[in-house]
Amino acid sequence: MPSPVLLSALMSASAVAAQPPAEPETFRFHADHVLGTSLDMAVTGSSAAEAQFAFAAAQAEIARLDQVLSGWRDDSELAALNLTSERQVSADLFAVIGACETWRVRSDGAFSARLGLVEAAWSSADRRLDAWALCDRAQAASAPVTLDPARRSVSRPDGVRFAPDGLAKGYILDAALAAARRAAPCAQGLMIDIGGDLVCAGDRAWRVGVSDPARLQDNAAPYATLNLRGQALAVSGPGLRDRHVAGEAISHLLNPATGQPAPRAQAAVVAPRAVDADALATALAVLPPADGLRLAARTPSAEALILAADGTVHQTEGWSAITCQTSPPLPAGFQLEVGFDLPKVAVSNYKKPYLVVWVTDADKAPVKTLLILGAKGEYHEDNYVWWRRYGRKQPGLLDAMAKPTRAPGHYAVGWDGTDDKGARVPQGRYIVHVEATREHGGHTYETFEVDLGARPVETKAPAKDELGAVAVRYGKTK
Repeated sequence: MPSPVLLSALMSASAVAAQPPAEPETFRFHADHVLGTSLDMAVTGSSAAEAQFAFAAAQAEIARLDQVLSGWRDDSELAALNLTSERQVSADLFAVIGACETWRVRSDGAFSARLGLVEAAWSSADRRLDAWALCDRAQAASAPVTLDPARRSVSRPDGVRFAPDGLAKGYILDAALAAARRAAPCAQGLMIDIGGDLVCAGDRAWRVGVSDPARLQDNAAPYATLNLRGQALAVSGPGLRDRHVAGEAISHLLNPATGQPAPRAQAAVVAPRAVDADALATALAVLPPADGLRLAARTPSAEALILAADGTVHQTEGWSAITCQTSPPLPAGFQLEVGFDLPKVAVSNYKKPYLVVWVTDADKAPVKTLLILGAKGEYHEDNYVWWRRYGRKQPGLLDAMAKPTRAPGHYAVGWDGTDDKGARVPQGRYIVHVEATREHGGHTYETFEVDLGARPVETKAPAKDELGAVAVRYGKTK
């Protein structure tokens, strides 16, 4: 018969083994000044430590490749290549130049990474440049380039200065994703977004937006919302990278045949790899829409949307299949109200409770935090559902929103149907979360699933521990 100590150990081990695995959680990270823009990353898994490892690995790979591929740094390997007629280069730079040359042929010249001298002329221009001189520079860039795989060397004529921006970001995204997957092999989902171009992997689907070229505000609603699984998205066209010449906004993209700015068209491409999505989106923003759709159709597993300069919309046959059919926003004049009671608990050392009210979508992705009661930040960790999933990932939220705790009584907070960025959310199912904790007291967490549409909704929960009765009402404001 096992000893009491051994029996106790076996029972403890069985109890641990019987515990269900931790619920997957999506951890989000942000960094500014990455490749001249911002980096956003999401990792779905059960471990915050593993998510942090993935983010650190992605950052390190992006920084490493920036040193190789940057066209804005004088100390990059690309800059050194552009100063010599022939040079043996790293595997990464050779792969990028090779991919650029492949896409130049595949697109019949609509994509070209050879226009560094033409781009430099436009970057320093304060007026429209001479069309003949630009055409001469563009034609000079079509001189032969030699790639030697055996020596991993690149030779270029004087008229060619490599500027692979239209493909390099995609290459970096793919490499950063691979590094993150190596660092977090158990992660169920990964998504890396650099300045609106992104790549994702894993079992889960990601809802991502395609920017609207007519609305450039950070909180503007997207032109389209996509459902991506193991795919990449690249968007190319007019916007924040426009050049301004003589008071006129012109596209930063150039037509390789003429050296002139491309039409003000926007192309969005979804493909299995970010490097291909990036190059194809660049080519489609230059080509006439019909030619662009034919090129997209010849690219395996790629789908594309083209918003032409004349306002017409063009898309591949499969584009609709990856587009989320979004519902209209909440009806005008409708809002949601959460009413709650804070009870007076009969104890000698009564402390007023800390409370958080927030809204998520049906998948528990955060939509908006409505109310934070309690000004001392260290106690908010006790509202652990909100803190672990949302609060600790938004360090400035407490400073911006936290209000003093409230005495026992009845209170209410409203929601106007906008998210944290001020954009109106679509109709659909949402979850209202109310969590309260009290120093030297207990913890209460309530959730309410509500379908927000054209009909009023009302649901209630009775008093429980640190919360009195809670009522959620949705409908027209009085």
